[in-house]
Amino acid sequence: MNRNRADALRRGLAAHFVRSLALSAALVPSVQAQVPPAIAEDPQAWPEAETVRTLLRADAAAALADCRVPGICPAGAASMPSAGPQAASARPYDDIRVLAIFGLARSLRVDLNVNGAVLRYQSGRSAPVAGSAGAEAYQLLAIEDSCVRLRRGALERTACLDLGRASP
Repeated sequence: MNRNRADALRRGLAAHFVRSLALSAALVPSVQAQVPPAIAEDPQAWPEAETVRTLLRADAAAALADCRVPGICPAGAASMPSAGPQAASARPYDDIRVLAIFGLARSLRVDLNVNGAVLRYQSGRSAPVAGSAGAEAYQLLAIEDSCVRLRRGALERTACLDLGRASP
């Protein structure tokens, strides 16, 4: 290739580069003008987020104020109206359900649902080992096959595992 041709090629490339650079510089202001104002500002938090939080807090406060499930309600929360200290033990019927029996022969454990409160008992111990049991909780007498014998005061109850309604 001769020298004149190489110089012409370089000049053509240089001219093309300068034109491209000038075109790019000319387009920058027009691109900045097309940016929507919402993108240019800092993104704002959704105003609904605080509303949802407020509604959840109000719902939880209302549920706790009207709490009637022993074992789930915090201590000191309003509970069922009672006629005195004997009202809890004077209930004619307690809803006792055996949720699960598990463990080994010497250390069987049973999970009970007593009027909505989940309590865990262990064989060999009469008082519940877990759960929010009140002062008048049932005392465990025995775990026999799929049944549990309990006592509270003079009242003795037997509750059995319902094998027909097993659910995962």
